[in-house]
Amino acid sequence: MISSRNKRSLGLLKLGLVVASVALFLATALVYVSQTRQQAFLTATIRSSGWVAYQAQLEFVRAQAEFAKLAIVPSALGIDKLMLRLEILRSRLPLLYDSDEGRVLSDVVDTRGPTQIFEARLDQIIDDVARLDPEDGDTAAQLRELSTELEPLGEALQTILMESVAYNQEIFRRERALAQRPGATPLLLLFISGACLAAVLILQSRRDRIRMGEIVEAQATLAAVEENLRAVIQAVPACVVVIDPDTDHVSFFNPSAADLVSPSLDDPAWPRFVNAVRVAAGEPDTSRWGALTMGYARSPGDIVSLRGSVGSVLWERRQQQLIVLVDTSRVRNAELQVMQAAKLATLGEMATAIAHELNQPLAVIKMAVANARRLLDPLPGGEPVAAKLERISAQVDRAKRITDQVRRYGRMPTEQLLPFSLRHAVELAAGFVAEQFRAANIRLSIETSAPAELLVFGEQTMFEQVIVNLLINARDAYETQDEDRPEAAHHEGGAGDRQSGAGEREVQVAIRLENARAVVLVQDNAGGVPPEMLERLFEPFATTKPTEKGTGLGLSLARSVIRDMNGTIVAENSGGGARFVINLPTSHALAAQDAA
Repeated sequence: MISSRNKRSLGLLKLGLVVASVALFLATALVYVSQTRQQAFLTATIRSSGWVAYQAQLEFVRAQAEFAKLAIVPSALGIDKLMLRLEILRSRLPLLYDSDEGRVLSDVVDTRGPTQIFEARLDQIIDDVARLDPEDGDTAAQLRELSTELEPLGEALQTILMESVAYNQEIFRRERALAQRPGATPLLLLFISGACLAAVLILQSRRDRIRMGEIVEAQATLAAVEENLRAVIQAVPACVVVIDPDTDHVSFFNPSAADLVSPSLDDPAWPRFVNAVRVAAGEPDTSRWGALTMGYARSPGDIVSLRGSVGSVLWERRQQQLIVLVDTSRVRNAELQVMQAAKLATLGEMATAIAHELNQPLAVIKMAVANARRLLDPLPGGEPVAAKLERISAQVDRAKRITDQVRRYGRMPTEQLLPFSLRHAVELAAGFVAEQFRAANIRLSIETSAPAELLVFGEQTMFEQVIVNLLINARDAYETQDEDRPEAAHHEGGAGDRQSGAGEREVQVAIRLENARAVVLVQDNAGGVPPEMLERLFEPFATTKPTEKGTGLGLSLARSVIRDMNGTIVAENSGGGARFVINLPTSHALAAQDAA
């Protein structure tokens, strides 16, 4: 790492070198501009200063030529031409000293004195020429005399022209000398400034390499930490999900979350999961962590209990929300199963004791009825009494069947999956509640298209309890319907508001064989289950029944029993009521699967 003092020193050195480089560049530019201007000035001088003297000398020669030609053949036209030439020559003389070019010549030779002397004389000569008469015999002599008077002006103009030419030659020589040494000083300055700039760049490059090395090292460390963190998160058995709090878009999820929801972010289950988290969390304070307890329906009839926390984290350099959830369904189900097992054990003991106590008096009554019938047979007119004895015997048999059923359901499960007749198990369960249905004026019908020898694997007693639970829920729904409460009947496990069903009060149980799987349907017409309750129907303790009518464990335990049998149970609304569909593999299908 670079210390603060070194950083300040490098900064000052860098600033000084930059300032020096800029100053040298500016100086180089100024020198170059100065030389360029000087060269341009010399060039302009060469082109213009000699040109003025040359034009004046040329006009003098033309005027002398007109004098000579007119002296030979005098004419009015010739006199006019001569006057024009003299006037042009007169206009050229002030340019030799009163113009930009003339002022340049004035620095070389005195042009003002000689030219001003001849300006007045030239005006006089122009007037004399204007008075000449071409017909006069003395005109030629006068012209030669006037021409002679102008000869000193020609000599002066010739001197000025020669001095201008000499000056121009010197200018050309100096220009060539400058051209041979065009940029010695600028090149030296450029070299110095380039060296300074190179030093600045070298120092800056070294500093940048040091800083880049530090950045690369920090990035490598950060990448390693992030990689290790991702590896830990991927291996955690809990569900870890990162979502964008602004868009509710899922940014990351680990394999446990993929198993819970879906391995694809395009699956509609993800928005449903995020919405369930939002509903369960309410309006959490994103600045700190908060506990979260919720239930999530992976599919109809498959609800898991989740517990964890939600909070704000910095993920991929953006503030996002981290959700950590653990599936507590097994723990809760285990607790419930332990409680249910204890309850069933107690009920089994009580049922055995009650059945034993009741079977003794029932046996005595049965024997007494048989003895009474034997004594009555020889007597005439005993038919009415015999009919009553027959009714007593039938009721005793019925009581015996009830005690047998109580003893059967009171026994603890064997925890051994054995094949049993599905049809026989359903009929036994229906027989257990048949009297209750008759008392409630509910018609119970069993329809089966499956053969009697259709077998499924499982614990028959527990399966019968599932059917009994579904039938009792249907009966409770009709009873609540009769009470005409604002909140309608409640199925065990969360059946909500029901509307009055139309027609006869009936519960239908159907057994079918579909695609080598056994299907059991239990349907009523008591109004159905509210749609918002369907997803929570199999969640433990999810019930709207009063405490004295249910605990909300019936359908949860039913789902566990059916799941242990490798089957599924779902609930839906159909035909003005609730319908439960149990799908089980047959013993033949399981045997074929094991063989494969």
